[in-house]
Amino acid sequence: MTSDANSRPISRRKFIQISAVVAGAAFLPGIPQIQAAEPTADLVLKNGKIITVDRQKSIVQALAVQRGRILDAGDTEKIARYIGHETKVVDLLGKTLTPGLIDSHAHLPPFGLRESKRWVKLQGMDAKEDVLAALARKAQNLPKGQWIVAWGIESFSLSFLTKEDLDKVSGDHPMLVTHTTGQWGFANSLALKISGIDGNTKSPPGSKIALSTFGKEPTGLLIHYPALYLVRKHMPALSDEDARECILHAANLYAREGVTTIHDNFFMISEIGANQFAKAYINLVQTGALPTRIKIWPYLANLREATSVMNDLFSGKDPQPDSSVRDFFELRKEQPALFADLWGGLKFAIDGSGMTTLWYMNPRALPLHSPEDVRAMVRLFHRADQQISVHAVGDQAVDIFLDALKAAQNDYRRGDARHRIEHAIRPQAASLERMSRQNVVVSTHPQFIYSWGDKWMMRNKEKAIPLRSYLQAGIPVALGADPPAFPLYQPQIALWQASKRTTEGGYRLDASESVSISDALKMQTMGSAYAGFQEKEIGSLEKGKRADMVVWDRDFYTVSADAIKEAKALMTFVNGKIVHEKKSESDQA
Repeated sequence: MTSDANSRPISRRKFIQISAVVAGAAFLPGIPQIQAAEPTADLVLKNGKIITVDRQKSIVQALAVQRGRILDAGDTEKIARYIGHETKVVDLLGKTLTPGLIDSHAHLPPFGLRESKRWVKLQGMDAKEDVLAALARKAQNLPKGQWIVAWGIESFSLSFLTKEDLDKVSGDHPMLVTHTTGQWGFANSLALKISGIDGNTKSPPGSKIALSTFGKEPTGLLIHYPALYLVRKHMPALSDEDARECILHAANLYAREGVTTIHDNFFMISEIGANQFAKAYINLVQTGALPTRIKIWPYLANLREATSVMNDLFSGKDPQPDSSVRDFFELRKEQPALFADLWGGLKFAIDGSGMTTLWYMNPRALPLHSPEDVRAMVRLFHRADQQISVHAVGDQAVDIFLDALKAAQNDYRRGDARHRIEHAIRPQAASLERMSRQNVVVSTHPQFIYSWGDKWMMRNKEKAIPLRSYLQAGIPVALGADPPAFPLYQPQIALWQASKRTTEGGYRLDASESVSISDALKMQTMGSAYAGFQEKEIGSLEKGKRADMVVWDRDFYTVSADAIKEAKALMTFVNGKIVHEKKSESDQA
């Protein structure tokens, strides 16, 4: 990468002489009016392959940026006219530049907790012995009484662990070990005791406390968020600084992979852990500390919480001093533009994952809410003009949401609500037309095929993540990695699997659902921008849009699909400013 400047300063006397001649000439007959000089760019990138992802699928050589926005794009000669004395010029030397990638589905607080090693990371450990050994290593260096929290069991067996297994690791540390999806986990005896869970404890609605064969005592298995929260609410809260560091750590990891915007659609803002991450997010965006843009869809656990939060935040009345959303209320009141940039809408879940997913043909399905409560929450959010982000994995879960959404629209007509279904692993064919007609956005994850495809037990899994069918039905598609649920967060894996559709074991799912790298890149940029009502500002490299962009070490359009997964971001820009630059091998040495 090199920098240059194509203009030289002139003396003040010479400038005055030229100005006088120009001013006089303007009044002479027959002399055309002199046009104003071209605006000067702050940044110019030239001599590259710039994939704009505009509607014409334009590919240009150069691009100019002024005050964080794209001034113009075209061939290198055209863009040279914007170069001034102080313009920073980057010679791409033939490298590929794309819009910044947008991850439409991530959970930065737990992702940061996992990657910063505050939690024990278990992903990649298939054997129970390896999992228990990792927990034992953590216990060795931890004072008695302190919590051990682990994330990432990859087995889909609900009997993978028991409290007795965990008790053998340590009876002195309360312990919660969660499946990689976050939908169920295992607690040891001390954690159950602290949480007051015994054989007489009733399972909260939408969840299950597993009991022994004779129903006398809990086995340690806790299915779905409400049961897991019985334990989590007894864990010590993070400090404000730790909460900030977790989010910041995760965002920096993303920036290194060419991600410039993140949609976070899961963290609590009511009851358990209510203010831990809300304050952290607000502080980070107010101080400009994040290397990426962020948009949030906080999670609400049930109808009661949803009603309370909506009343406190959007009724127009001042909430109580102890309200869990007072920080957001004050931000909305005092800094409405910043609130609008940060706030995406609200999230809730209809089903879980794995053995309890709400498939029509699954007798073990365990919904988190009754259909009546789903309808009530959808109506509540919809009438408040909020965008809904709903976790719906199974085909029946998708249809329950579509039914609720139809009722909400009949009750209160909205033109462009653009509600989102997160995951939608394999909807019924008949559901696709309904999704298109109701202008539902699908936020999904082709990378799931690689890591989990061999373990899926669903019927007709060959059609899982049907990207081609979504496009043919006219359904907008966004792509996200879903960390920490998914072990890999690099968006290059999604781009690769959108075309490849091959499991880690080498089994290829239905190739007719593959899409081109061009389509996949559009999903990861403009598709994800559309999912967040951000398509007018980001998602493509067009005049007037924000200069969020990435320089890559390879050309996505010419390398093989397998080579895409290894792509490295050399430079990541947000608002035309470098937020990541890969050092050369010599510099790293």
